[in-house]
Amino acid sequence: MSYNFLMTPKILIVVQNLKMGGFQRIALDEAYGFSIKKLDTTLILLEEIDPSTFDSFIKSESDLISHYNLSIKSASGTRLGQLIFFWSILKSVEVPTQIISHSLRGTVIIWFAKLLCRNRINVHTVIHQLPSLSAPVQRLKRFFYSLFSDKLYTFSVAAKKDWDFRIESNLILRRVFKNRPITILRNGVFLERLPSKLHANSVDRRLNVRLIFLGRPTKWKGVDTVLELLTTERLIDAEAIFFFPYVNPQIFSNVSTQILGRINVYSGKTIRDYTPQFGDVHIYPVNYGSSGKFIESISINCLEMIALGIPSCVTKGGLDTWPEFIDHSMITEIDWGDVGQAAEKIFETHLRTYQNSDYIRSRKIVSIDQHIDQLIQINKTI
Repeated sequence: MSYNFLMTPKILIVVQNLKMGGFQRIALDEAYGFSIKKLDTTLILLEEIDPSTFDSFIKSESDLISHYNLSIKSASGTRLGQLIFFWSILKSVEVPTQIISHSLRGTVIIWFAKLLCRNRINVHTVIHQLPSLSAPVQRLKRFFYSLFSDKLYTFSVAAKKDWDFRIESNLILRRVFKNRPITILRNGVFLERLPSKLHANSVDRRLNVRLIFLGRPTKWKGVDTVLELLTTERLIDAEAIFFFPYVNPQIFSNVSTQILGRINVYSGKTIRDYTPQFGDVHIYPVNYGSSGKFIESISINCLEMIALGIPSCVTKGGLDTWPEFIDHSMITEIDWGDVGQAAEKIFETHLRTYQNSDYIRSRKIVSIDQHIDQLIQINKTI
């Protein structure tokens, strides 16, 4: 099948759901990015989420979804129903089409749909989770599912290193994936959805430190570390503001009353509900535990905060994917093993000021524009 690339290409972005999470955030930002480029884009959900009962981006960003006129369709239901859904779309394709799958299960279903309609459209699958963080059986299952993709991508150097390490450590996988490399496709942030284009240094200075945490209320995301930081002498007057996608009643069960008085929790909220203030410090002390051979500590939340002029303190070893920030004071890598020393570094970060040129440069680096342009170029190679 040959395509006329003077025709407007069609983009299909497949994602499990639009609950508040990292891969959902990236898929939705991609849809916004393609919309700005006036490309025909459809976001396909494998699960239908009722926004009245679940905290989701469908609810929290309904205004943006409407403003950018995003097309969102549901392929929820049985596997057979999903197969028929994708078959009905692919059989009528008449323009260059790119499928970006953020779901390995979705990739498998699309492969069978392509087989039924004999369509040569390529599927580009993004691997989000480091293999080391999966149980052995689940990990092998993910490797098997990935074989149904035409191209494999990941958003971080750590994930690629982990993926390659697992393959090289297994003779069968090494043979199977000999000609199936995984490629770095660095992500970014759709800047127009952030709460303000005014960076935090334009806001009046606060005397006390505010530690900002965005993410799931889990131990490996570093919530416990943030709570421990509040007990240090250097941060004895600091506040902690948590933006959680959902409630975890157990997370503060053993926290003292004194510490609880310095904590504010916003559940079901995102960065759009955050008001940046000068002196804020974003904390992302991710801890993969003993199974974490490779560290990816520059999350999408870190990029969002940088775009607002808020520095991030992250786990040591995560800057490979973003080398532009190695000598940039917007990101500080910290060894969280010495919580007292970590608190000192956070306080130093709190006192820093940044030039407007630093802010402008940082926004350009983390913008999703480069990510979208790379995906468009990939589409031209189909």
